[in-house]
This record gives sequence, C-alpha cells and structure tokens, in this order.
Amino acid sequence: MTFLQGQPLQVGQIVGGHYRIIKLLGEGSFGETYLAEDTQAMDKKCAVKRLTFVSNNPNTFNKAKDLFKREASVLHKLTNPPTNNQIPQFFAHFDDNQEFYLVQELIEGHTLRDELQRVRTLPEEEVVELLEDVLKVLEYIHSQGIIHRDIKPENLMRRNRDKKIVLIDFGAVKEVVARSIFQNSPQKGTQIHTPGYAPKEQRQGDAKPNSDIYALGMTAIEALTGLDPEKLPTDPRTGEVVWRDRVQVNNGLAKILEQMVRDDWQKRYRSASEVLEEVEKFKNTLIVAPGQGQSGGRSQPVPVGVTGGKPKQNGWLESTPIWLMFAILAPIVAVGALVIAFMVFKSFGITGPTVSDSPSPTPTSPNPDPPCSDIFCRPQSSQK
Repeated sequence: MTFLQGQPLQVGQIVGGHYRIIKLLGEGSFGETYLAEDTQAMDKKCAVKRLTFVSNNPNTFNKAKDLFKREASVLHKLTNPPTNNQIPQFFAHFDDNQEFYLVQELIEGHTLRDELQRVRTLPEEEVVELLEDVLKVLEYIHSQGIIHRDIKPENLMRRNRDKKIVLIDFGAVKEVVARSIFQNSPQKGTQIHTPGYAPKEQRQGDAKPNSDIYALGMTAIEALTGLDPEKLPTDPRTGEVVWRDRVQVNNGLAKILEQMVRDDWQKRYRSASEVLEEVEKFKNTLIVAPGQGQSGGRSQPVPVGVTGGKPKQNGWLESTPIWLMFAILAPIVAVGALVIAFMVFKSFGITGPTVSDSPSPTPTSPNPDPPCSDIFCRPQSSQK
C-alpha cells in the first residue's frame, strides 16, 4: 500500500459531473488545489481540492471514504449558512476513482507566506491585527468542535477586497483520510502537521484546540523575526522555544506570544477567547512613545549573539495621558512666556503709557472681572 499524489488534472477536464478545471493553483503532499468553474451555476469560479491515494485494500478505502464524508459534512455545516466570512464557504464534496474532492469558495488574494517572502517581517501593529483576525476565526470554529490542525503562513490568505485574513485548507479532512490509510502500516503515527508550527501533543497524535493557538503564536513569531520556526532553538531544560533574543519587541506582546507557544499545552492559553481578551487589553493600554512603534515601522531583528532585552520604560511620560500632560504644562509655559516678555521690555527701557497730571474720575461702582477658573484662559487686556 502506498500513498501517491495522482497525475495532475488537465485543463478543461470535468470532475464531479460539472466542475471544469481551469488551472492548477497549488499542490502539497496530499493533493492539489485547482481553479475551476461550475458549469451548472453560470460558470461561477470555485476552488477544487483533490486528495489522492491508492490502496490495495477495499476496506481501507471504504473506511477512508466514510471518514472523509463525515469530516467534509462538518466543514459544510460550518459554513452553510456562511456565519463567519473569514472561512471559505464549502459547496460540495465527492469521491471518484479513489480520489476525494472538496469544492469551496474561491478567495482572491495572497497568502501571508507571499507577504513574508516580500518584506521578511511585519510591524508589531500588523502582527497584532493578524492575531485578532485569526483568533476571531478560531473562536468560532473551536466553538463548533473543529480544530484546524495546520495553521501556518501558507494557510492564512489576505483577501483582496477587505484585507481580512481568511483561514484556508483545514487539516482535519486530510488527517482522517491519512490516519485510516496508515493505521495498519509501519507509518501508523503519521499525522497532518507542519514542523515548526505543530506543538508536541499534536505531533504525538493528540491535537487540542489550543494546538491551533500554538501554531498561530509561532506564525506571529515568524512574522516578527523573519525566522523559520523550525530553526528556532529550544531550551533543553524546559522545552520552550527561544526567540526573544532575536528581535526587539514590546514586552506586553512578547508575554502574550510566550504563553501562546508554551511547550506544555496545560500551561498555554486554553481558548482563543482568552488570548483575544489579552490582545485587546494590550491594545487598550498601549501608548506609542515618540520615535517608537510608528505606523509602518518594523520590528528590528537582533543580530545573532546580541541579546534583545526588555524595552526601556519612559517613566511617568509613558503612563501619563497626553491631555493631562498638556493641562499641567500649558500654564507653566504661559507664565514663563510672560516672565520673558517682562524681562525683554524692562531691558529696553520700555514703560507703560504716561499718566496725566489731572486726576481721573473715580469709578462710582467698580465691577472687577470674576477670576478665571480655566487654566487655558488668557489674561484680560487693559481698558483704554
């Protein structure tokens, strides 16, 4: 028994009775994804994913077929009706000649991998937006009892029309098919995961919802550092990924990422909702210091051998609201300006207007202006 990638489908070939293949979009270890058009829906464009294997055991194929149908049906229910628009809508699933097919919404855009190949790293604020986008999707799919199992830059697509991140290529279907094939072979432990992104428990065949959180955390670390997660060292004593010395990053964000990628799943965040709450708290308390974290700025990778320490704190200036600083400083500046003006006038011998010898009539009922309670009000001008 072998697991083989089938021959590529031909342009113009019809699969599933009415899906015409237009071109190959991508391929991986377990199959390919094609751009196709539905001839029964006014040639509407869609994505057709094919999973191919060959088995000489009919029972194995039938079990794989049953598992495929079950998992595909779960994904179909997840997106019909389309409750969350950051998951491609699933249209259909079928099998043909020991090949399994998924038909889903075509997402026009580019992957996070494409972005990182172009710019290498992302600014901290974009990484925070990435976390928020994906965590909201994970919050939804986990509530439906689904684990993605294969979160990585290749499976995070930025949609052209709104720049939102869309979660593609769920690994659950591939995993149940592969598991059914390899259950009686020497490769019994085969799992669907990507090295560097999958946590220990998933590699051991026990994926949990917060396995997706680990994978997202490693994706965010890659976006900050520009480094392949598989090549990051681990602490031999704790098993934790060592990455803080590779990039200068806000301490609050770093703490969130560190807990997302804890080696022990029980010490990790338990849910996407929990992480999302921490990310939102971080955003609400963040005050951008002058010259740091400006829009468009990128986290600076630290040269190997140079330790990136915790960011320096700016004392009360960092924690004091801008309006309060202005309220404190404005009257001080105003008084200083008046003192300087007085000194300048005095140094040039400038005096006020000459007072007449004849006595001025005394006002019968003086009515002084009330004192000004506004710290921003200006001194009243002299009466003429």
